[in-house]
Amino acid sequence: MVHKDTRIGKTEKGRGRLVLFAIQTLCAFFLFSLLYTELSFKGTTTSQQIKLDIMITGRQIISDWKPDDISNAVKKETSPEVKKNMSAAVKKNDRNQSLQFLLTRLVGGEDRIKLDSTGFACDKSLSSVICVANKAVKIDMSKNQVHLQPPDTPAAGNTTTVVRPYAMQESPYVMNYITPVTITTTTTDPAPLTCDHNHQHPAVIFSTGGYTGNLFHEFNENIIPLYITTRLFRSKVHFVVVDHKPSFLQKYRRVFPRLSDHEIINPATDSSVHCFPGAVIGLKFHKFIGINTSENPTDYYSMPDFRQFIRQTYKLKTKTVFETQNPPVLLLISRQKTRKFLNQAEMVQMMEELGFRVIIASNDKEMSNVEKFSRVINSCSVMVGAHGAGLANEIFLPDGGVMIQVRPLGFQYGTDAFYSEPGPGMGLRYLEYLIEPVESSLAEVYGLDHPVVADTASVAAKGGYAAAREIYLNKQDLRINLNRFRATLVEALGFIGRHSDVANAR
Repeated sequence: MVHKDTRIGKTEKGRGRLVLFAIQTLCAFFLFSLLYTELSFKGTTTSQQIKLDIMITGRQIISDWKPDDISNAVKKETSPEVKKNMSAAVKKNDRNQSLQFLLTRLVGGEDRIKLDSTGFACDKSLSSVICVANKAVKIDMSKNQVHLQPPDTPAAGNTTTVVRPYAMQESPYVMNYITPVTITTTTTDPAPLTCDHNHQHPAVIFSTGGYTGNLFHEFNENIIPLYITTRLFRSKVHFVVVDHKPSFLQKYRRVFPRLSDHEIINPATDSSVHCFPGAVIGLKFHKFIGINTSENPTDYYSMPDFRQFIRQTYKLKTKTVFETQNPPVLLLISRQKTRKFLNQAEMVQMMEELGFRVIIASNDKEMSNVEKFSRVINSCSVMVGAHGAGLANEIFLPDGGVMIQVRPLGFQYGTDAFYSEPGPGMGLRYLEYLIEPVESSLAEVYGLDHPVVADTASVAAKGGYAAAREIYLNKQDLRINLNRFRATLVEALGFIGRHSDVANAR
């Protein structure tokens, strides 16, 4: 018995030593892990730190939701079952955080404070009006009504706001034809709406009415504002389109799927109630054919970003003018109704003598095919045209390309803001050729001494914008002075790096 008790005692002591050794080993391992994590944080990139933080805290600490970072980290460090549950929980949490964060970034100043406190605010500081709800909404498509969540306290009362969701609000004529959308909070509705469709991503409501059908206005008031408003959501939005124009949506069918992962909702053919975790009513407008980077969420988008987006959308291969063909290609926008070039054949001959290969664009049907025509423009180094919507095709020129605007006599509204100012923001060179009175067909009709030709400002002073537009845009053609215009083309050759051609041209 004594020998048996002794063996038991020795065994218990051995077990004690094993337990002590295990505890010491675990402590050492724990301390080593802490030290390794600290060193890893100091030596990793931001994205690596995010992954490490996910594993330690179970959630992402930055506001921008990056599901790939989350899923990759989870895959590496957890078992399949734990990974599945953890990933779903983290994604749901961060998706909600990201949604709130991104919706908030669409407004600023007092509007942002109001949005944070009430869940709804409208920004009317620019030419556009944009309203944002960062809480759940119900949209009655049959009535174009957005129903907000009731306020937390009855004292907050009900709110009703009517918005015509078009980017440019400054034209009363256009706005009369934009369908209004009513945004309301109802606290005493005896029969609250029930959701026919539940969506995980917010709604963006906008109109395709207005001046669609005109390339300049399509980009100025629809495509660029839509990009500004929705790009930061990374396609996780639903488009609800009032004044639904199938021709416009078909024309830009390559653009919309790159900004939204979902089918476009047409309220005119949908009488159901759709529920969303948030909504944006209206589109942000910054300036003519441009983006103000200072008014955007940091690191999200600029005009060069938009141009890259367009290049990718339409698979445009030429990024810079130095990748274009030699001899350089010049695209001539040839108007057929107003502001025609009366000596176009002589202009083309002179352009070819300078070393250009000339493409003449005159068919409206061909130019309206954005997919094909954008590739033609992207292969060109220089684009020439009289003031008009066709000059908006400069968006498709490669970086460093030259756009030459021929400015007609008299009418100067928009000639700078529409085309000369946006060009440099796109990475383009801008030149202009201002015709002299003798180059205008109006001189043949009225004579050089008539006020319509000699005192163009008097026409606008007497008859206003409508009178000036009617005479100087709708009733004027151009006969270009080839010697004067030649100097402008030689300057363009210098900009695109064809110095040898410039020397020969002189």
